[in-house]
Amino acid sequence: MIKMEKGIAEEQKTPTRAEIPEADKWDLSHLFSDVRKWSEDVAWITRTYPKIANWKGHVGESAKTLAEVLEFEKELDLKIERVYHFASLQLAEDSANNEYLARVGQLQNLMTKIGEVSAFVAPEIQAIDDRRWEEFLHDPALEPWRIQLHKIRRLRPHVLSEREERLLALGSAAMDGYDDAFSQLTNVDMKFGVLIDADGREKPLTQSTYSSFLLKRDRRVRERAFTQFYHEFQDHQFTLAAALSYSVKADVFRARARNYPSALQAALFPDDVPVAVYDRLISAVREGIPPLVRYYELRRRVLDLDELHAYDTYVPLVLEIDTRISFDEAAEKVIASLAPLGPEYVDVLAEGLRGRWVDRYETKAKRSGAFSSGSYAAPPYILMKITQFFWRRSRARSTKSC
Repeated sequence: MIKMEKGIAEEQKTPTRAEIPEADKWDLSHLFSDVRKWSEDVAWITRTYPKIANWKGHVGESAKTLAEVLEFEKELDLKIERVYHFASLQLAEDSANNEYLARVGQLQNLMTKIGEVSAFVAPEIQAIDDRRWEEFLHDPALEPWRIQLHKIRRLRPHVLSEREERLLALGSAAMDGYDDAFSQLTNVDMKFGVLIDADGREKPLTQSTYSSFLLKRDRRVRERAFTQFYHEFQDHQFTLAAALSYSVKADVFRARARNYPSALQAALFPDDVPVAVYDRLISAVREGIPPLVRYYELRRRVLDLDELHAYDTYVPLVLEIDTRISFDEAAEKVIASLAPLGPEYVDVLAEGLRGRWVDRYETKAKRSGAFSSGSYAAPPYILMKITQFFWRRSRARSTKSC
C-alpha cells in the first residue's frame, strides 16, 4: 500500500529543528556567538574591501607592494570565509529559512562587488615580466607567498584583461543560479510522500530514508520506495534537465572565456591534474564493469529472483544481518580505529564527535546528503541526515540509532 498524500504525513513525522535536542545539533558558536557578531564582520568587509583600489596600477611595482596586496587580500579572505561558512552551514540545516536565504544572498551580492573592484589584481600580477618575476620570488618580503605565487603564475594564459575579469565577476552569481535552483527544488519543494512498511507502520519517504527502504527484506517495500521516489523526480524532469543544461553551459562559457580547450581541462588545470589521469580513472571504472555484472548475477541467484532491479542491489545477501549502531557507538569505533595516529589527533577528534561538530538527524528542509565543511577559524563541521524514524525509535530506548 502506498499513501500518496504528499507533504501531509511527512510534515507530521519529519521533525523540525526545534524538535531536535541541542546536543544533537552542531554548535556554530566557534564561528560566531550570535548573528549580531556575524553582521559586524559583514559590515567590516563592506567598509574594508574598497581599499583594494588603492593598489590599482601599482601591484607590480615592487615585491614589497605585491606582498602588501597579498596580505590585504588574505585578511579580507579570512573574514569572508568565516561569514560565508556560518551562513552556508545555517542554510544547509534549513534551506527554507528566509533569514538564512537572505544572508547567503547578501553575501553573494557582496562577493560580486568585491570581485568587480578587485578585478585588476590578477591581470597586474600576470603582467609582471619574467625577469622581474624571478627577482620577486627571491625577495624576502614574498618568501611566505612563493608556493601561492607559483600557482598564480600557472594561470597566466587564462587570466584576462581587467575589463574582462570585471565582467566575469559581475556575472558569476547569475551563472551559478542553476545550483541554487536545484538545491531549493530537491531539498525544499520536492515531496516524496509516505510508505507503509512491512511491519505496518507509516513512515516518511525522503532523500534520507530512501536508502533505508532499499535494505528491507520485503521486495514489495523496496520496489514501492524506488518507484515512488523516482516518480517525484520524473515529475520535475524538465526543470532538473534545464538546471543541468545551464550548469553545462556555464562550465563551457567559463572555459571558452578563459581560453581553455575544454571545460574538462578548465576544471583540472587549477589543481595541475593532467587530463590523462581523469581518462585513466574512467578506463578503470569501465574495466571493472564485467566483475560487477558477475556480482549482480550472483546477487540475483542468492536472492532467488527472476530479474535483478536497481532496488535489489542494496539489501543484504545474508538474512541474519540486521545491525543497529547508535551514533555514540559509531563515534567510539571511529576514535578507536584512529588511535595509531596518536593522542593529540584522537583527543581533538573525540572532543568534536562527542561534542557538537556534528548535526546528526534529519529535519525538515535540511540539505540532502552529508558533508564535512571546515574553515581556518572553525572545526570541520559534519552534516548528517540520520533517518528520523530510527531516531524516534531510539529515543524510546534512550539510544540514538543510525
